Amino acid sequence: MGVDMKVAQVSPQGDPATSAALKEALHKKAQNDQKIVVIKVGTSSLLRKGYLHLSLLGQLAETCADLHRAGCKIIVVTSGAVGAGCQVLNNADKPTDLAGKQAMAAVGMVRLMRMYDDFFTSVSQPIAQVLVSLDNLMDRTQYLNAQRTFQALLARDVIPIVNENDTIAVQHLKFGDNDTLSAHIASLCDADYLFLLTDVDGLYTGNPNSDPDARLIPLVESIDDLDVDVSGGAGSAFGTGGMATKVNAARLATAAGCHTVVMNSNQLHTLPDIVVDGASNGTLFLAVPRPLVGRKRWILLQKPAKGYLLVNSKAEQALNNDKSLQGTHLVSVVGDFDAAEAVALTVRDSETGDEREFGRAIVNYGADDCRKLVGKASEDFYDIVGFGGAESVAHKNNICLWIPEGEEARLMDHPEINMETHPSVNNLEDLAEFMSDKPSRTPSPSPFNN
Repeated sequence: MGVDMKVAQVSPQGDPATSAALKEALHKKAQNDQKIVVIKVGTSSLLRKGYLHLSLLGQLAETCADLHRAGCKIIVVTSGAVGAGCQVLNNADKPTDLAGKQAMAAVGMVRLMRMYDDFFTSVSQPIAQVLVSLDNLMDRTQYLNAQRTFQALLARDVIPIVNENDTIAVQHLKFGDNDTLSAHIASLCDADYLFLLTDVDGLYTGNPNSDPDARLIPLVESIDDLDVDVSGGAGSAFGTGGMATKVNAARLATAAGCHTVVMNSNQLHTLPDIVVDGASNGTLFLAVPRPLVGRKRWILLQKPAKGYLLVNSKAEQALNNDKSLQGTHLVSVVGDFDAAEAVALTVRDSETGDEREFGRAIVNYGADDCRKLVGKASEDFYDIVGFGGAESVAHKNNICLWIPEGEEARLMDHPEINMETHPSVNNLEDLAEFMSDKPSRTPSPSPFNN
């Protein structure tokens, strides 16, 4: 799927063909009532003492077969190619340079796919290898082509085994970690569940390896309300992610309407119970009730430019009411970006003074022109920038928010989820007390981190 990237044309108009196709896909999905499940297996789970964890691969194949028999469609996002490559080459050290990592991934992916094919064949489950890169999904045409490919594979009951196309990706056009990649795939395929399997039981209030008082968080209704320490980096010497990347991945996936679960890979066998019976394990991030669809979902998944817009509170209210972003909404412009780039939108919290990212927009003007438009009315744009451009900083059709219409997820809206089955929850009263102990709001990740 490595196709040369083309420049996507930015249009404020809707995408009728895409909208029609999406509605048809959603209709078929609702008609068949087949849940789409994305399972991301981390390097820390796939490798054990430097070698492929064969028993986990076997359990993964059996779990996917169980989910398939329950009527689900499954996609696996795999890590471990670099680690497998190091194993093939007599346990070589992990390279530090990009070319070395790419070469090792090319070696390891052959071994990894051989193992996947052997284990999934043993349960009579056909698989396919799909390699994607960030530039594939940043380009609208390639994004839609990838979407159709996944739909065709799932319609044939084939499980795609997905990894980043490391051998051709360049540093500034890489997902960087497979947590982010899996969130993109979950959004692309309109998945119901994304499972981020790792070597810890879920998201804790602190680092459980260094904080004895750290507690497992069973449920997250709003990521912006989290007050946790997600430091600690990757989970293994060969990994690239960590808990911070999983929280960011959950933000992407939940905005697209996909429940996200961070859980220990040794609980892999419980996935059918979670998906089919509403059981609970690990940390569940609830999907927003009004997820983005179509082109707006694609905009939200764009890698943001090295700059962002700080807007006032009136802007956040206006954008939640489907309005365009005006010059009078701007407080300041940070960093550098060009017209037609995706830019993060931030607002300053009235209580803490911290900046919080609440959405993204494809802007009509570059950073230099936006600075001139701060606080200015639309009718003054021509005199200020010197040419007849758009009447808004960003058109409403090119703006998308992490929490569309400001409506946050609530457990009470999901009666199919039984939190009382969670190992750390004795009853819902205890869960409610735990949730009420959280501080009000903490700053979201930097707009530069995606």
